[in-house]
Amino acid sequence: MHFSIVIAVIFVATLLGSLCGIGGGVIIKPVLDAIDSFSKFQIALISLSCVLTTSLTSVIKHLFYKTKISFKESFVLSIGGILGGIAGNFFFNFIRDIVNDAYPETGKEIITLIQNAGIGSLIFLVLLYMLTLKKKGVSYHLNSLLVTGIIGVFLGMISVFLDIGGGAINVCIFILLFSMDVKLAAVNSLLVIVFSQTTKLIQYVIMGNFRDNVTFDDTLTWWLFVILIAVSVLTGIIGSHYNKKIDSKYIDFAYEGSLVAIILISGYNVINISIKLSN
Repeated sequence: MHFSIVIAVIFVATLLGSLCGIGGGVIIKPVLDAIDSFSKFQIALISLSCVLTTSLTSVIKHLFYKTKISFKESFVLSIGGILGGIAGNFFFNFIRDIVNDAYPETGKEIITLIQNAGIGSLIFLVLLYMLTLKKKGVSYHLNSLLVTGIIGVFLGMISVFLDIGGGAINVCIFILLFSMDVKLAAVNSLLVIVFSQTTKLIQYVIMGNFRDNVTFDDTLTWWLFVILIAVSVLTGIIGSHYNKKIDSKYIDFAYEGSLVAIILISGYNVINISIKLSN
């Protein structure tokens, strides 16, 4: 039952991710936190691997379809995201060490609480824009690559600190700052995710995360990991196909529905962990 739930979560998260450009990590992270069966490293690895696989598959499909992609903006955001990711990782380790030193027995739960509160709050702001300002046509045609890079740094810091792909925020940024519709924003968001998640995987190797943490055990077996990757390839193909076929208003609906689900799951985790810490 445990394995089937995880596979179902990855299928839904990555399918929505490839369809709407949210990557899926922002769903996978809080849901696996709620299941509470995996270590923090395993959750991060599952999220990173599945999101990268889905996004890469989707981008390749879109290139095959000759979908319009804003390579210049996506590349500059990605470079900024890489720099921001390095800074975000440093900041996360700094906060984690402080929390673990102050609360050695509950440090892990407090970090998870902080991350889920951050995810819920940030996604709420994104949803607020989508339901209010976007409906009123509030958006910009940003031309400054310097400003775009600075925004990328900010997004990279957030995504690494909160341990998510950042796609849900990327889509909103593309709509707000570059006046893209949700379908085009989804495609460009996936390209940014490919750059950022590849960099994050390289960082894992360089920093020795695989050496210092247990990757496979009774909860995350190697064959389950292979299945999750295969599911991510499948959803990347399906999602990119229907992104081309479905009307933008339905993509909008799926994106906004995903945001609501993320807020609810993150809120549940915050409440659940707070109750545990208070006992």
